[in-house]
Formats: sequence, C-alpha cells, structure tokens
Amino acid sequence: MKIEALGHSAFIAHLSREDGSPFHLLADPWLDDHVIGDVGGRFPRVRPDWSKLGPIDVIWISHSHSDHLCPYSLLALHRQLDENPRLLIPVSLSYLEDIFEEFLPNWPITIIEQEQPIDLGGIRAHAFFNVRPEATNEDDCMVLLLENGEEALLSEADAVLPMEDPDIREKVGNLLLETGPKQRIFLTTRNELEATMASVDAPDADTRHIAIAHHRSESALLAESEIVPNGAEVCPWSQQGTIRVIIGQGISIPHEVVGQWNRLLFPIRISDRARIEQETALREDLPLQVVALHGGENIVVEEGQVSSTGTVSGLEILDEEENRTYDETCEEVADFPVAPLREDERDTASQHAEIIRMLQERYLPYLIGQRQPAIEHRIADGGGEYRIRVRYGSSNTWVPRDYLINHGSLRFEEAPVEGDPHEEYWGNDLDDYFRGMADDFSTFCRSFPGGISHEFWDCLGMPYLNDDLVERKIRVHFERAARGESAGSFVLPLWDFAR
Repeated sequence: MKIEALGHSAFIAHLSREDGSPFHLLADPWLDDHVIGDVGGRFPRVRPDWSKLGPIDVIWISHSHSDHLCPYSLLALHRQLDENPRLLIPVSLSYLEDIFEEFLPNWPITIIEQEQPIDLGGIRAHAFFNVRPEATNEDDCMVLLLENGEEALLSEADAVLPMEDPDIREKVGNLLLETGPKQRIFLTTRNELEATMASVDAPDADTRHIAIAHHRSESALLAESEIVPNGAEVCPWSQQGTIRVIIGQGISIPHEVVGQWNRLLFPIRISDRARIEQETALREDLPLQVVALHGGENIVVEEGQVSSTGTVSGLEILDEEENRTYDETCEEVADFPVAPLREDERDTASQHAEIIRMLQERYLPYLIGQRQPAIEHRIADGGGEYRIRVRYGSSNTWVPRDYLINHGSLRFEEAPVEGDPHEEYWGNDLDDYFRGMADDFSTFCRSFPGGISHEFWDCLGMPYLNDDLVERKIRVHFERAARGESAGSFVLPLWDFAR
C-alpha cells in the first residue's frame, strides 16, 4: 500500500485489487488555497499535476465541511481528470446527490451506508459513523475502511474514533485484524485547531504560554490514552503489521495576510503527536510504527513495515514546513473584527422574522435535547430567563432586539432590551448563515459583539438539524465555481481589515 499526503486531510491511497491490478482513491480533496468555511488559507498550498498524480478511480468525501467537500476543488478535478472517477459519499450526504449530479456530470455516484460493505471492483469498502455520545458538528462524518482480503486501510477523517475507550479499541482492532491479516494502515487526521485558536486569541505572551502549556498537556494525555491497550484484549496495534499514519493541520490565516501572525499558529504539530504516540508504543512494548506525513510526502508499506518514504511526484509544494516557526513570546495580538463581516444594508424585518423562527424551531429543541446543562438549570442560572440579543444594522448604525425564554413561556419571544445578554450576534452574520454565506467556522476571523457563550451559532452547525443550510452553502459555492469565481474572491474581502 502507498499513501500520498496532499496536505490537510487530502490523500491518495494506492492499493491492489484482488486480481492484482491497481486501485487509486482520492480522499477529501480540498486543494484550493482558501477554505470557505473557516474563511482561512491552506498550508501548504499545492499545485497538483493530475497527468502524473492520476489516474483516480474513486473520490471519497467523508463529510460536509468545506475543507473536505470543496466545490471549487471538485469542479477543478472535474475539468482536469482524464477519466470519470466514481464519487463515493456517505449516506449522511445523500441529500446532496442532486447537486453532485448537476455540477459533476458523468461522475457515477455510490452511496455507502452504515456497516453495509460494497464492492468497488476488487476492493471492498466498509463505512460506519463515529460512536461518540455527545453531539458534534461532524456527526455526518463516516469512517472508511478499504480492504482486499489481505490489506486494510482505515481512514478516520474528522470522525476521530474514541480509541481511549477499551470497547471501541477492541471493536476496531478486531475489524482491522479480520480485514487486513497481512498488513494494516490506520490513518488519522489531526488539525489541533484548538491550540492554534488559543494561541491567536491570547491577549498577551504570558496568557498564551499558559494556554498552550495546557493544550500540550491535554494533547499528550489524549495521545497516550488512545495508544495504551488499557485492558482491551485486542487493539489495532497489538500485533505486528499495523502502521499509524497521521496527516492534517492545514488551515491557516490566508497567506496574503498572514504577516507575523504565522508565528502564532500551530503550536502543536502532527509531528509532536506522532512522537508522543511512538514513545507510548515503545513504552508499552507495542509493535506499532507511527508516522507523521506532511503535505507532499508519501509512505509505502510492505509486509507490515514502512518500506520507504519519499515525496509525491506531480505535486508542487509552495510552502515548506520550516516556513512556519511558532514563537510563544510573540507579542502580536490578533485583532479580529467585531462588526458584521458584511456591512451592507438589509431588510431587518425579514431578518427578524427568520431569526425568531430559527430560535424557536431549531435552537430551542437543540437546547432541550442537548442537556448541557439541562434547560431548566440554564434558565434558573440566568435568573429565570435566557436572553439572546441581535444587533440589526451595520457597525455605524444598529438597533438591538432581545429574544428570551423563561419558565412561564418556553418559547423565544421578543422582549424589551435590558441587562446583559447570554448570547449576542449581528443580524447580518446570522442572515449570512441562513443564506449559505457563512457557517460554524466563519468565526475564524470574527469576534462576537457580546455574550458569554455563542451556542445558537454552534447549533446552526449541527448537520442533521440543519441539512438545508449545508445544502444551501454547497450550492452557493458550486454556483460561484461554475461561474469562474474563486474561493479566494469569497474569502479575502473578509480579511480587508488585516491587509
């Protein structure tokens, strides 16, 4: 087996079919310089030459986030690939099938369902959803397993299985050992965006030092807990022949505006994660090899061992790993805009009607079902109410309106503006979300105007509750790409404040 890392979560897997012929799968091809969700940039930027990288038999999209499902990259691939690959999507994205058929004609589409193996022509594919109990904005992400009877490749993408749970470790271990008796690759994506944002958000160097020390400690504990067998009779790395490959960490400030900010990014690297996991495996006497694979690097696995590593032929890398040097002492503080990212005047009456509808029909059921904390405790802790404020207008001229729930009326209703709200938003930003022009991650270059939490915004990012918003966003960007517009022309105007 061979894995070619294209940067971030994108990779090409090369396996042999049962008859010995080659099989090539391209996973999560966000290959653009900019990402529409995080309104950020890519590190490293790449320039693929598909006459050398191809052919591609199957393109796998693990879930709906735009650093995995990128309309701009998919349309570029549709133009550049000589053959028509099969588009493999999880059943959780089946509602997007019509959009794929419209914008990617002649690409046959296969939908894979939970634990129902399919034959891709001498390669069997299995898929299953993550088993974490808490709701996340990546609940639509599926874990993919490819196997040919002797070799197996498991790709977590952003599902990130809770391998610290002995039951999950044993389940995954049995699956890999059964499907890949000869050799196995467990491929995981690690972005460590939490540490990056903690660094960028820190108001000074001392605060940054404390925050990053905490994240390093948490990352080390999690890495160790995922590798240690912890009583499981079977785990994926208990027998010779399993290679753990770590890819990822590709979202950054756009290179056009990064400046000194690059010194605040990525305090924790995938190489750090690989080192911790390898040290844990050695300490536990586990026959596991852990490899960090950066964009532009490849790995070949033969007879259950890493036989070679090298560079990806046909992929030009514009940014080298050594070009980003984290400096914890950097005094620069990110100054994100608090005003709505788009300041144009809009119909505030229609905004109000849609916002109160979304609060009542989506956010309230979410709060009741989530129970973190239970809704009755949330209201009690708020002095008998839970208040959300929306600023209608621009940063120059705006009018606030408050919406609240209480035990007397468990419905979001408009109320007089008073006191400090629990959450506060700009109407234009929420309107952008509803129109497909923003998503959960657009906060990468935005600070909210007030409030102690912003759960309504996060609620709108829950895929199963908001499939229509996801569909709207994907369509908006397929249409932009089809008109010849770029992701950069969508992202960069939002960074004018920093350029």
